[in-house]
Amino acid sequence: MKTKKKGIPALLCAVLLLAALITCHCPVLAEEVLKLDWADFANTDAAAQGKFQTVEIPDLPSVRLWIPAEMAAVDTGFMDGPFKPDALYGTADQAKSVILFISEVPSLDEYAALMEKEGGGSDFRHIVINGVECILYEVEKDNLESLVYPVSDHMVLSVNFMPMAGDDSWETTKNIILASIQQAE
Repeated sequence: MKTKKKGIPALLCAVLLLAALITCHCPVLAEEVLKLDWADFANTDAAAQGKFQTVEIPDLPSVRLWIPAEMAAVDTGFMDGPFKPDALYGTADQAKSVILFISEVPSLDEYAALMEKEGGGSDFRHIVINGVECILYEVEKDNLESLVYPVSDHMVLSVNFMPMAGDDSWETTKNIILASIQQAE
């Protein structure tokens, strides 16, 4: 009997040690997915200092997101070509901007692989926004952070933040914008 008592705690310790080692050496298992929900920000003073904008997507539900009052819509009529944004919001001094693109893609994962290979994307992270699984990544050469929000199986809204990093105020603003992204009702 005494051996069984010693064996069970030893076995339990071995299992716990193994679980800790797997978690420490396997980032996928250790990584916690960030979850943002508009309900967590909706009644804050910061959220009151902005308003929702709607992004129309042909033949699909529209998407809306909160834009801070310090940013205004920028006319993109003078832009042309494949990199013309669907919407652009910026501060008066052009120090901060939110750039929106609607793109047709084979799948969310294939889009992420393409952005990593051809777009210079790095630090890809899964994130859940209002229940929708998205991908967040950085493009250091362009100084931007980008969120890929799936609108359908083959259509995404890309929300790009410039600059990629900034002061605490900019980081808070980016989090509120991210948390606000949702299908329009």
